[in-house]
Amino acid sequence: MRDNPLILLIEDEKALRENICEIITHYGFQVIASASGEEGIRIVEQSKPDIIICDIMLPGIDGHEVLTTVREQLPVFTGAFIFLTAKSTRADTRAGMDMGADDYLTKPFTKEELINSIKARIEKSAKIQAHNSPSLEDTLAFTELEKIALLTQAERKVMRKISEGFTTPQIAQKLFLSQKTIENHRTNISRKLNLSGPNSLINFALRLKPSLIDNR
Repeated sequence: MRDNPLILLIEDEKALRENICEIITHYGFQVIASASGEEGIRIVEQSKPDIIICDIMLPGIDGHEVLTTVREQLPVFTGAFIFLTAKSTRADTRAGMDMGADDYLTKPFTKEELINSIKARIEKSAKIQAHNSPSLEDTLAFTELEKIALLTQAERKVMRKISEGFTTPQIAQKLFLSQKTIENHRTNISRKLNLSGPNSLINFALRLKPSLIDNR
């Protein structure tokens, strides 16, 4: 979804269409208006709106057909779909939701109800995008895994001890190796990980999760 979402309004009643557009624009959103389902579908293909607000009772292709078309035949549209209806029984609402609608607004509705519905769809989309997008931590972890895969088992044991905050003499004592061997391991680790500087290896190791080292 765009930072400033694009909303497509499909409503055949001119006065209501203009009023809704004015409200949407007043609250800072972009809006394109259409008076028919056929034209609305063409706009979806061309402009890829983030949200569609569509009247059910339209001349020609009605709102249900618009919804079916954009959900099943237009992969370019992955946004939210809000129905406008003059009557809304539980059966009507259930049928629309089963077809893939995200919300219903029953006429007459207030500007608060309209904007709250739009904002709810935006917030839901943002949560989904956040959930599906890799976090900085996940990206960093993947990069570190690739680097750690270059290390031998002995080098990973040394890296694990560095990540736990132990010094070279302490690591040598814990692994029953000479300090010279530990220093050689540290040099090889730094070379394989493209690290330079006196503290770069320590800083790299300290930010690692121990499981990243042990699972390689």
